[in-house]
Amino acid sequence: MLLVGVESLRPGMTLARSVLHPDRADLLLLSEGYVLDAPMVDHLRRHGVTHAWIAFPGLEEIENRVSERVSRSHIELCQVLARSVDTLEHRVSVKTNVHHYKKAVHHMLADIVDHPDHDLIVNQLKLCGPRLVGHQANCAYLALLVGAHLSGYLRSQRRALPSDVAENTGQLGLGALLHDVGKLAMPDELRTASVLDAQAEWPEYRYHCQSGYQEVRDHVSPVSASIVLHHHQRFDGTGFPAVHKGMTPTPEPLSGERIHVFARVVAVIDVLDHLLCPGGRPVPTIIAMARLRSPRFNGWFDPVILETVLKLIPPFMVGQMVTLSDGQQAVVTATHPDAPTRPTVKPLTGTVGDRDARVAARPIDLRMTRRLQIVAVEGTDIRRYLTEDAPTVAA
Repeated sequence: MLLVGVESLRPGMTLARSVLHPDRADLLLLSEGYVLDAPMVDHLRRHGVTHAWIAFPGLEEIENRVSERVSRSHIELCQVLARSVDTLEHRVSVKTNVHHYKKAVHHMLADIVDHPDHDLIVNQLKLCGPRLVGHQANCAYLALLVGAHLSGYLRSQRRALPSDVAENTGQLGLGALLHDVGKLAMPDELRTASVLDAQAEWPEYRYHCQSGYQEVRDHVSPVSASIVLHHHQRFDGTGFPAVHKGMTPTPEPLSGERIHVFARVVAVIDVLDHLLCPGGRPVPTIIAMARLRSPRFNGWFDPVILETVLKLIPPFMVGQMVTLSDGQQAVVTATHPDAPTRPTVKPLTGTVGDRDARVAARPIDLRMTRRLQIVAVEGTDIRRYLTEDAPTVAA
C-alpha cells in the first residue's frame, strides 16, 4: 500500500486502511477495502481529509510495517481532545477530562514501546489534520516517540529521581497534549497562529502559555503543567514564559537546563509540527527538517534534543510517492540512517489508480548509485533541500 494525498485520489482506488473523520470523535468515514468513486473523493476533500492509504500490488512489505494499533492510538489522542473541546466549555473540559487524556496518552505510550519501527511516523501525522486539536495530538505523539529515544538523557537531566521514574514519559505526553490549551479561548486569528507567525510577537498571543497553565495546574502534575507554561522558552533564554497582557514579563526568563527537559522536548516538537503543515497545508518532510536546521532557530532548542529529532525522523517516509531524477515515479520502501536522503525505492509503471499500474519487483537502493536521486515528493520539487549523502558504492 502507499500513502496518497487527497488531491491525487482517483475513482477506482481501494482503501488499504480505514479513513476516520479528522475532526469528529469516533466517526468512521470509510472502511478498509472501500473502492472510491468520484462523489466519495469529493466528500473526503470537503471533510478535510489530507491523505489516505491506498492498496497497491507489490507493496505488501509496507502494509506489514504500518501498525494499526499505533495509528488508532494516535487518532484516539486527537479525538479525546476534540470531543472534550467541542462539547464542553474549555475550562470545564480540562477538569473533567484529565482521566481520559491520561488514558489516551498511556495507550499511545504503550503502543510506541511495543512497536519500535517508526519510519512511518510523520506520514501518520498527516491523518489528524492541521487544526488545533490535531496539532496538540501530533505533538503528544512526537513527544512520546522522542522521549522513548532519550532515556539516557532523561536520567541525566532528572538525576534526583529513580531511573524508572526519570524515564517515564507519561507526564511528557500529557503536557504535550495540553500545551496549547490556552489558545482555546482566543479569537480564531490567534487560535490558528503559531510561534512562526507574526502574531507570535503580540502580548495577546504570548499570554496563551500563562492562561493554559492557569487552566491545567490544579488538574495535572506540576511537571505537565510546567510544559504548558514553558513550551515557548528557548534554550538561550529568549522566547516567552509567563507574559501577561499589559504587564511586564517575569524578570529572569529560564534558559538552558533550568527549563524542564520535558518542556525542552515540546519546544522542538511544537515548531516541527508547524513546519510540517505551515498554513494548514502539509509540505514534504525533507523541507520541514531542513527549515528546522536553519539559522532562524539558532539558540531556540536544546541541542541534544534537536539532534535526536533530526536523526529520528527521516526526510523521506516509507509509503511515500516520489519522483526520481530520471523522471520515474517511485515509492519509498525503506529508509537508511547512514544516508537519509537516499532511501530504497520501488519504481512505478503507469499511473496510480489505473488498472495497468504496477510496481517494480526489484527495489533500487539509492545509496548504491550516483545516477539517481529523489527530486520531488508528491509533485513538490525538493532538490534545493537535498544534502550530499555519500553512496555506499559508486556506480
